[in-house]
Amino acid sequence: ASGSWTRPAGITKVIVEVLGGGSSGAASADLDDASGGGGGGYAKKFVDVSSVTASVITVGAGGTAVTAAPNVGIVGGASSWVDTASGGSLTLTGSGGAAPSNGIYAGDGTGGTGTNGDINIQGGDGFPNNGGYAGKGGDSIFGFGGSLCHHSQGIGVARGYGAGGGGGANTSGGAGTGGIVIVWEYK
Repeated sequence: ASGSWTRPAGITKVIVEVLGGGSSGAASADLDDASGGGGGGYAKKFVDVSSVTASVITVGAGGTAVTAAPNVGIVGGASSWVDTASGGSLTLTGSGGAAPSNGIYAGDGTGGTGTNGDINIQGGDGFPNNGGYAGKGGDSIFGFGGSLCHHSQGIGVARGYGAGGGGGANTSGGAGTGGIVIVWEYK
């Protein structure tokens, strides 16, 4: 959950992992033209916290399921870890996956990006519809996008953290899953 991290006594180093939330898939009033949502971006960094007393953590929410067809998906929320001692100059961010449209072959549910990490990984793109199937949601480093569906089979549900929801074919779009922030503490 969002909140703050306070440095425990004796802890001098941390590894921080930040993952944004996944977008929900688009909803379609047609049989096969909704795209999947994008997965959240990821950033990982080794940080010397000897002079840090606390940091602010924001965990991005997943895009909520879109129930009214036709409709675009909802963008996933950004996650971040902000070092308050530096006035926010050390900020790790995993942006949320982009919201897909409900247009035919519209593959615009692009994955979010990670910034300021030692390692930055873009989330997986949501897939456009293909051959009568609504698009699969984008994967993340800690989650799997909602599966594609055929006509009115149902909604592709995202699993894990930061994954995009599947597009809806003549139905609602699947919800994206929320992000996560992990802080590994070392003496």
